[in-house]
Amino acid sequence: MPIYQTNEIYLREAIESILSQTYSDFELIIVNDSPADEMRLHNIISSYNDSRIIWVQNEINSGIAIASNMGINNSQGEFIAMIDHDDICVANRFEQQINFLENNLQYGFVGGQADAFYSDKSIVKLNYAISSSMGKLKKSFFDGVPFLNPSIMFRKSALNDLRYDPSYKVCADYDLFARLIFEKNIMATNLPDVLIYYRFHDANTSFKQYLLGEQETNKVQQWILEIDNTLDK
Repeated sequence: MPIYQTNEIYLREAIESILSQTYSDFELIIVNDSPADEMRLHNIISSYNDSRIIWVQNEINSGIAIASNMGINNSQGEFIAMIDHDDICVANRFEQQINFLENNLQYGFVGGQADAFYSDKSIVKLNYAISSSMGKLKKSFFDGVPFLNPSIMFRKSALNDLRYDPSYKVCADYDLFARLIFEKNIMATNLPDVLIYYRFHDANTSFKQYLLGEQETNKVQQWILEIDNTLDK
């Protein structure tokens, strides 16, 4: 979980949704990417007094891609679940994803559906494709981002040495998914159930940097077309 100048209420809701998971054997790696806010954030984290929480302090503000990579590099488990600092996991998220990956060894990572919510409590369903074949999975990259990053659980062996590319300021997740699938031939899908509640607010990167996101999306798609001649696009 990368954190940066996080609202305390949002952060506590995110943390508590993880600590209360039905699957309890995990480490929660929190990477603080706002060193100027270290004391406040560390005090919030320390209030939980839970040995599963691991605090990683970044010395400079490096951005979400590098902070996410720091968390991955510090992880010890076979599976790596991503989560943002302001989203909420359903109680059995880890249990569902671990069961799927343990019973479907051909899949390298798995996401899920999400309910996006606003401050007024209104909800928008975020639906992501369930892919049963590599061909269908590849084509989904041209129908929008096929996975919601904070819903993803990676098999660590599938990631291997691949990480988020910090040169992408908005679409580092889209780029990583593409490299895993088109370069490494890793199979992935989404579960049909809602796994997270995704918070919509004015600070969302996708809202603030929409045009940059469009440019980065086009860059990833152009790369896909250059390396995969099976796509009729």
